[in-house]
Amino acid sequence: MQESNSLIVRMKRTAIIISAIIAAAVAAWAVRQAVAGRRPTFDTHRMEKADKAVLRAIDDGQTAGAVLCVVKRADDGESMGEILYLKAYGNMQVCSGCDAVSGELNADTVAMPVDAVFDLASVSKCLGTTLAFMRLVEDGLVRLDDNVSRYIPGFEPWVEDLSPKEQRRQKRKPERIPITVKQLLTHTSGLPAAIHVPTFMARYDEYRDTVGINYRDSLVAYLAHDAARLSKPGEVFRYSCLNFITLQAILERVTGERLDRYAAREIFRPLRLKNTWYNALDDDERPYGPDTPIVPTEVQEDGTLLRGEVHDPTARIVNRGVSGNAGLFSTAEDMAVMASMLMNGGVVSLPADGVAGKLGKRERVRVLSRRAVETFFTVPEGYEQFGRALGWDVGSPYASGNGDLFTPRRTVNHTGYTGPSIVIDLDEGIAVILLANRVHPCDTGNVGRLRIEIADIVASALE
Repeated sequence: MQESNSLIVRMKRTAIIISAIIAAAVAAWAVRQAVAGRRPTFDTHRMEKADKAVLRAIDDGQTAGAVLCVVKRADDGESMGEILYLKAYGNMQVCSGCDAVSGELNADTVAMPVDAVFDLASVSKCLGTTLAFMRLVEDGLVRLDDNVSRYIPGFEPWVEDLSPKEQRRQKRKPERIPITVKQLLTHTSGLPAAIHVPTFMARYDEYRDTVGINYRDSLVAYLAHDAARLSKPGEVFRYSCLNFITLQAILERVTGERLDRYAAREIFRPLRLKNTWYNALDDDERPYGPDTPIVPTEVQEDGTLLRGEVHDPTARIVNRGVSGNAGLFSTAEDMAVMASMLMNGGVVSLPADGVAGKLGKRERVRVLSRRAVETFFTVPEGYEQFGRALGWDVGSPYASGNGDLFTPRRTVNHTGYTGPSIVIDLDEGIAVILLANRVHPCDTGNVGRLRIEIADIVASALE
């Protein structure tokens, strides 16, 4: 009888435990359903239209291939975002160069993998130079309203164009206005868009000594003293690679460290990026392995194919692979990590190293402060007419990557000459990464419209 009573007690306890487990499971399911009801879902069927748009661009010869990645901000606001879509299209390579005798392209087709490494061109401005500069600002090493001449002594201001006759008649001297860091970041400094590399090289070769010349330093000297000041600082938007090369010079003088090394230590390595690097051409070692799937760009005049060396001539020839305007290489998945960090306000939770990570342990990595991210994503007061945030585009004539359906004024983006683009809708918490190799093999493609189509299709897929 006693044994029977004990059995009944144990059965009741078991029933209570099972009921508690079921109740907890039901509650967790209810929470998940409630959360799902508050956030947008993603209609993957609509992404078939994105596939068709990319394949159409490939068929039309606008790009040899592409990788598309869509990542959603994590619900907890700090984990790595969920990759909703990741797909490769077409080919990373269609030729291996040009025959020296016939001038014909040597056909050599290699399919595009999802982990392909792309030359990011001007996307380097936002994911390389700007991210590194955000660290300088939050560490108090640079202020946005500082004059450039504080860091580059003798950096010439804009000077009002007044003739001696006008000076006498108006009884005043020409106005002199210094260029600020903020104006470099918003492309309102008045500096020209770029340099003509052959002319620049010829100019400085004329004065070279028998040992050689450091073109990087010569370019900074040119920007400080000789480059035209085409407009009054803060009054005209003029997209300029020279702005970001000047920012690079400031960073390197403040830190005493080359841009690529500083960015790797402060940004890329903490984020544990697998294949994001600058290829410093004067270094003895390359930052990639022999089997790394690097997307080639353009066939050169000598018939060789450019691969792993930055396409932009100023970045490659003058700045030797490490430049404020271009030079960063990366993959869609690495860019998704950077986008997740930015959508989370500077933080991202990543798997821990070693066995702990395999067992599910995660580490919270704070790369940038939330206020730094918010500041750089915001159009500065008084600069609204230009549509540029700090290092990012919001609504300038270059903001084609935003499409028509993402949140106006709350979407930042950047594009690159070789074909890449990144768009981040800060309200929806969605990033769209489109990597294309439109300059391969002969710089004849155009993916401007494709970027708009993809952005709108992704936006419409958010239910």
